[in-house]
Amino acid sequence: MIYELVPTELHDELNAFRHDLEKMTLQHIETCPFCGENKFYLIRSKPTSTYRCKACYKYFTIATNTPFNRLTPFNWLEIIFINRIENKSYHYIAEKKLDCSLEKIMRRDHAIIEYLHAHYPALYRWYIAHDQSDLTPTLAEQHKVINDKITAILNEKNPSCIHCSSTDTTKVGSRTCYRCKRCRRSFNLLGDTPLNRLPKPELWIEFINLMVAGQNNMQIGKKLNLNSSTISSWRAIWCEMMKIWNCEALAIWCSRR
Repeated sequence: MIYELVPTELHDELNAFRHDLEKMTLQHIETCPFCGENKFYLIRSKPTSTYRCKACYKYFTIATNTPFNRLTPFNWLEIIFINRIENKSYHYIAEKKLDCSLEKIMRRDHAIIEYLHAHYPALYRWYIAHDQSDLTPTLAEQHKVINDKITAILNEKNPSCIHCSSTDTTKVGSRTCYRCKRCRRSFNLLGDTPLNRLPKPELWIEFINLMVAGQNNMQIGKKLNLNSSTISSWRAIWCEMMKIWNCEALAIWCSRR
């Protein structure tokens, strides 16, 4: 079935990738991932086979130096890959196939995407284009939560003073800084968060929407006229903020480049 869904010209890369996944599942290692030597010995076999190289003396597993490091059990990777090609949703795979959390499925699919990008570019381009762009109900709900929180924070008029709890406060500037008229002290609603000092609040919601839509850093940079380092920094900051606001699934979704 899977070969009927993937274009014929991609079958060579598909076969090679599936072979890589099979080696990952069987934990079949031929050379040290650090120095390339083939002389090493087994340190332990559980929970994951761990080896030590006799040449460079480094420890490694089958997943060392790959996006799949620590993503056990490794046989899940092919299950997720095949189901995504069959256009199955993350929820379906989590609930019907692997009986696990949505976050675990998303984290492994993003690792698959990263590995394809590095080793099988043609299959990668097809896979991400084929990948479902519709948000699951959980992601859609968390997206709304984030946007609502941002809107509420940026539009707050008279928040309670964090020093004396007075509501006789006034906004200073266009960000989230306020001054209390009772105790005459200033405060920032986002002062103790990753968003502290993050510039251009007028772009925050648009940036979130572009990330959720699956736009990569280059695409977002062009649309918002921001450089690549700024986009990369913003993505990391917002993903961290999503976790703080209990939207971890959305954070994983948006961590894709």
